[in-house]
Amino acid sequence: MTATYFIEERRQRILELLQAQERVTVKQLSTLFTVTEDAIRKDLRYLESLKQLKRTYGGAVLPSALSAFVPYADRGGAERKLPLARLAVQLIEPGDLVFAESSSYTALLLQEMPLLPDVTVVTNSVHGLAELSRKVKVIHLGGTVHAQDEGCYGFHTLAALSHYNFDKCFMRTSGVSADGMVTTSLPETLELKRAVLPLAKQAILLVAEEQWNCKDRYNVGDLDEWNTVITDTKDPQVWTRLRQQGIHAVGPESVVDLANQ
Repeated sequence: MTATYFIEERRQRILELLQAQERVTVKQLSTLFTVTEDAIRKDLRYLESLKQLKRTYGGAVLPSALSAFVPYADRGGAERKLPLARLAVQLIEPGDLVFAESSSYTALLLQEMPLLPDVTVVTNSVHGLAELSRKVKVIHLGGTVHAQDEGCYGFHTLAALSHYNFDKCFMRTSGVSADGMVTTSLPETLELKRAVLPLAKQAILLVAEEQWNCKDRYNVGDLDEWNTVITDTKDPQVWTRLRQQGIHAVGPESVVDLANQ
């Protein structure tokens, strides 16, 4: 017979599980406690408000825990990522030479891109290239395909990259630490990001709400190395920090309104 928990008991049990295994998922907890995923998300929001955990996409980690690499096939959440991808598309102008780093966000960016025959997109992504080539000029960097990240990396990718000077580059991060360090989960993505940054006039970083005050394994660089941040965070402290650092911040209108209250 499945045990029935009061809300307070369930939340305490969630914290105990976190202490034991450092991370939990919404799906796992929903099954364990026989409640809806929405109920679990409410629990996680409440516990995060007490700074007892850090929410991530699909679950939660201990506040001190490093983010974990998530294979491309498991990233999901397209409906949540789409607004940021659409905001990114709006920053592309006629005549731009653009670099789009392989990620689930930039895959949506490329998918949402309108017909722009005078725009060139350079990418290490392996997704949606045929469709994209009907809308813009596409240059693929080549290289070694990472089986789980599903992007191209390595010597050949970096060698091809070095031939370009970009108007804009679009990148993702798996976490921006409390002290403003942009981090990533793989050495291959670290190497690529560091190579692209000096080649772009405008470096644009997409940061999901749950990635703020969260760090991953490898330090890419200080946040102020990026000119523009696209984010859906409602945290006014983040928006204030971005303004103070002179970083152009872009977000959905409803988020911006809340953050500026």
